[in-house]
Amino acid sequence: MQRRITPQLNTNDITMIIDGRYLCYRTKYSRGGDLSYNGINTGVFYGFFNTLQSIANSNFITNTVIMWDISKVGVRNDEFEGYKNRGGDIMTPEEMEEKAKFEAAYLFLTEFCEKIGFATYTLPMYEADDLIALWCKQFNKGTNIIITRDEDMYQLITENTYLYDPDKKIMKNLQWFKRTYGIEPEQWTEYKAIAGCKSDTVPGIPGMGEKRTLAYLKGDKTFADKIEQHQDLYKLCYQLVVLPHPSLSNYWLPYKETKLIEDHFTQFCFECGMTSFIEKIHNFYIFM
Repeated sequence: MQRRITPQLNTNDITMIIDGRYLCYRTKYSRGGDLSYNGINTGVFYGFFNTLQSIANSNFITNTVIMWDISKVGVRNDEFEGYKNRGGDIMTPEEMEEKAKFEAAYLFLTEFCEKIGFATYTLPMYEADDLIALWCKQFNKGTNIIITRDEDMYQLITENTYLYDPDKKIMKNLQWFKRTYGIEPEQWTEYKAIAGCKSDTVPGIPGMGEKRTLAYLKGDKTFADKIEQHQDLYKLCYQLVVLPHPSLSNYWLPYKETKLIEDHFTQFCFECGMTSFIEKIHNFYIFM
C-alpha cells in the first residue's frame, strides 16, 4: 500500500498539466512540424517547448507536470478488445517514414524532459489521461490547467480545474462547460458511456447518440428503457471512459515540481539550432 503524501500547496499555485503525446502530435500540423537542423528532425521539439513557453507566460504558471503515454495497449484493452481499435489503415512508405520519425522524437522527449528537470509521469498499462485525473483529484488545492483537446477530460472540470485548447486558444472552465452542454461535468462520464466515443471506439448504447443522451441527462426519460436493456454494456462503457481507471482507486502519485537544469537545456538548444530559446533563456518561465 502506498503512503499518501500531501504537498504544501496553496491557493495561488497554478499547475500546467501537459498531455505529452497530444502536445507533440499537434506539431505535425503546425509551422514547426517540418523543421530540421543538421539532419535532426527538430519540429516536434520546437513546437513542444514553444507552446509550453507561450501558455505558461500567459497564465503565470508556478509548476508544470507532463503526463506521457508509454503503453500501446493497457488495462482497457484487456476489458474490451475493440478499445482504440480503429482498424489497420494502410500507410504509404512516406507515411510510415514520417510516423517512425515522430515516434523517435516522442520517445526522445519522454526521456529528455525528465533528464533536464521537468516533473514527468508515466505508468505502464495506463494512459496519460489517468495520470492527469489522478493529479487533479489528489493535488487540487491550487489551480490546474490541463493542456489538451481530449473531450474525455471534461469530466475533470471543476471550479479550479480548467482545460486549455492551444489550437482554438479557448480556456474551458466550469461556466463554459455548463453553458455549452447544460449538464454538470460529473455527468460527462455517463454521457460518454451512453453516447459512446468514436475516437476511443467505445460503442455506447445502440440508438442513443449525443442528442438523445444529453436530453436523457437533462431529465427526458423517453429512452430510459433502452439504457436499462443494455446495463451490462453500459457498465463496460462506463469503466472504459471514467478517469482515472477504477483499478487506480488506491494509487497515489508522488508529488513533483519542475526544476530545470539550464545548462542541459541550453546545450540541447545549440545542438538543435533552436537559438531563439537561448536568446530569451532568462525570460523562459521555468528558469525564473
